[in-house]
Amino acid sequence: MTRYYDEIDSFERSGFTVIVDKSYEDLHPSDCFDDTITDIKELCADIERGKLDWFMLRVRIMVDEYEMASEYLGGCLYENPRDVLTDGTVEDLVDQAMITAKREVYRMYKKFQDISWEHDAEGVV
Repeated sequence: MTRYYDEIDSFERSGFTVIVDKSYEDLHPSDCFDDTITDIKELCADIERGKLDWFMLRVRIMVDEYEMASEYLGGCLYENPRDVLTDGTVEDLVDQAMITAKREVYRMYKKFQDISWEHDAEGVV
């Protein structure tokens, strides 16, 4: 099954492109909340009416068209999905993904360096 994402934002950071997008959430809200926290029936009705958006968030760290890292967070509930950009949620995911992306850049740099040396030794320019 293909999962579709709607882009919320994209921006540049530390030489990477950061893409923030969202997709439908597979979990039912009652799997994440109970009636001691909120009225689940009312919450679900607000989601169905479009008053609230219930989604899974994804942050991708890109170099050109190559994904270097990604982080996901499910169970996001907002009136406006763009609010996720200002409440610290996206920043937490970006920070986590950037650590992975930087490690991947170093790993790939070393790998390409080894490949380059092999080609140089073969006389391929």
